[in-house]
Amino acid sequence: FQSNYTGCDVQYPSLLGNGHCNGDEYNTLACQWDGGDCNGTVLEEVKREGCDKPKHRHYLLGNGVCDQFLNNAECDFDDGDCKHFNEAYPECVDKFPEVMPSFVGDGVCHGGSYNIEECGFDGGDCLVEVL
Repeated sequence: FQSNYTGCDVQYPSLLGNGHCNGDEYNTLACQWDGGDCNGTVLEEVKREGCDKPKHRHYLLGNGVCDQFLNNAECDFDDGDCKHFNEAYPECVDKFPEVMPSFVGDGVCHGGSYNIEECGFDGGDCLVEVL
């Protein structure tokens, strides 16, 4: 451990390089960006004016998944992760802020606010094929 991460002082060294960006004290140059799990992105680099994401979840910004609480202009629409969702379902975003974008089109019909025209009937998950 010490030879690979000189100056990296974390409580659980086994979390370094475990495939999950643990953030905070793990996501530093000394810890080699959590053993490579955080792709060299530190909180200060991804912070946006007015983007009030929880500090412990900064690694979700721009991770390839559209997160509802980051889907706003201040967070650059989750660093671009929500671009496709917002283009495909613009009225879903505007009218139903409770809809979790990552649930739309995930293969499961969630019903309620998801199963409406504006949200593409849950991205097609709630469409029933008539034979």
